[in-house]
Amino acid sequence: MKKILTVLTCALVLQTSAWALDPARQEKVELAQGAPVKKLSGKIKGYATVEYSVTAPAGSKLAIKLNSANTSTCFNVSQDGADEALFVGSRDGNRYQAAVTAPGHYKVLVYLMRNAARKDQTASYVLEVGATGS
Repeated sequence: MKKILTVLTCALVLQTSAWALDPARQEKVELAQGAPVKKLSGKIKGYATVEYSVTAPAGSKLAIKLNSANTSTCFNVSQDGADEALFVGSRDGNRYQAAVTAPGHYKVLVYLMRNAARKDQTASYVLEVGATGS
């Protein structure tokens, strides 16, 4: 009986640590002002996320658009080192545009909202990222 209890406890601990993992893929994206829009495609499932580290030149406008058939797919934008997001997709929509006054480093996080993540849904997406003229 004691062995069975030990085995079950170990199994529970291992499973709990697996649930705690939030798989995140990271990619770097460098933008040049006036260059063609970059189309970044990917797929997320459940609580997995993709974080794009985007560098945009000063004097440009950072433009980001998300396309996905799964309406629970969102993205957030934050400036490197900032405590708060500049843009929260679940609240603000699927398009972001802002002036870049100094060379900017931004984090763009693509994720599924909790309602879809907890059902372990999958979403394919295309994120269009560009730095247009001022």
